[in-house]
Amino acid sequence: MELTSDDALNFSRGVERFSVLEFSPHFPGYPAFIGLSRLAAIWAEPATAPVWISLLSALLIPLLIARLVYLLSGSMSAALLGVVLAYMQPLLASIALSGLSDSAAMVLFMLALIAALQQKNIMTGLWIGLMLATRPSYFPLALGMLMFPLWGDYIGSKLRAYGQAGMAITVVGILSLGFIWLHDGSAYFEEGIRFTQGHFAIWGNTVEGDSASIWQWTLALMKGFGWFGVLVVIGSLLHAVAGFITKPVKVDCQKQMALIAAIVSLYWLWITVGQNPDNLRHWAPVLFLFLVVFPVQLSRLRKEALISARSVPVAGIIASGAVIYCLISGYQSVYNAPLQAPVQQAMGWIKLNPQVRVVGSNYSVNLLREQLGSHAIYDMYYPSSKLALANAAKRTPQSAWRISGTRLPRQQLIAEFRPRFIGERRLYLYQISQ
Repeated sequence: MELTSDDALNFSRGVERFSVLEFSPHFPGYPAFIGLSRLAAIWAEPATAPVWISLLSALLIPLLIARLVYLLSGSMSAALLGVVLAYMQPLLASIALSGLSDSAAMVLFMLALIAALQQKNIMTGLWIGLMLATRPSYFPLALGMLMFPLWGDYIGSKLRAYGQAGMAITVVGILSLGFIWLHDGSAYFEEGIRFTQGHFAIWGNTVEGDSASIWQWTLALMKGFGWFGVLVVIGSLLHAVAGFITKPVKVDCQKQMALIAAIVSLYWLWITVGQNPDNLRHWAPVLFLFLVVFPVQLSRLRKEALISARSVPVAGIIASGAVIYCLISGYQSVYNAPLQAPVQQAMGWIKLNPQVRVVGSNYSVNLLREQLGSHAIYDMYYPSSKLALANAAKRTPQSAWRISGTRLPRQQLIAEFRPRFIGERRLYLYQISQ
């Protein structure tokens, strides 16, 4: 269990001392995830408690996918397909070991979906509230859930359904806000304004370039999943939504499946304009909700084939092809993969080379400072850091080094640290010359 980013380091610090201001530049504090991590700290070290929560949550995701598939299709074979495909995803391993809130929030959202399908309004609101307190950037998923009472064939008063769910969300929100207010007071809102401005003005810059966000996301997804995989996801979601729009749907599961696909589409639109494509973990809800929709579609295709007495098992062929594709792509991504995250590899290299005294980096700056206490660590966001590295190289040759997430022109590349899974950033180590 190792920390692999500044985000994970902030969460681990929050287990023992919570403060949104100390989380800077992170906001609004993720109080529910901190609460879960504190529970994990009962048996685990506080420093790695968030990693335990992300790991255990990730292990639950495929099981919840199976439950959702079974509720929508009534087919055990479709549920099994969902489990198998989910456990084969390298992105699942990536979010499992990240120590971040993605997997925990995904579990809570799936629990909300299950409760909504069973029309348990208070539980739906409770899970949505906890999801928002675990990962607020999932708010488009919460907005999408507003469609369920309207088009999900709810029995009883729709107004009552909204009221009960809204009450539960409000209670969780008040408790979360109270928890943060006790620690930071009104400074919480000042930090919120600063974060929102900075998120879209500065931190949205990516290694994919400075072109339009949709093109950056396209490049990132093609690298991570391949063009065929991305097209299958798009086709499956469009088919689910189009089937609901273009013709009357009398089967409840088709409506519910279309609603899930619509929620995914809304979230996908949000991350395209509001999230960084460098971090493919933002795409996790799209991937895992697709793995709910896809097996249900194959189950319906299989039933239609049985009714029409087709001799060719189309659904079985597609399912087998999906498993084989995931096996091949998954094997290629993890074959000969390193055991440590890139930043841990970089720190290991630095510790083995005592001539390294000064390090500049754009990534995991606080983690480097935490674990390389005897070294001078400079944040390359600040222009003065470049001058500091140059001066250090003049004073003591071979003492100044630079860690970067991109290849730097006219720099001496010394080492390259490969990612373990998709969703992790490859890092490059350069020696600063005189």
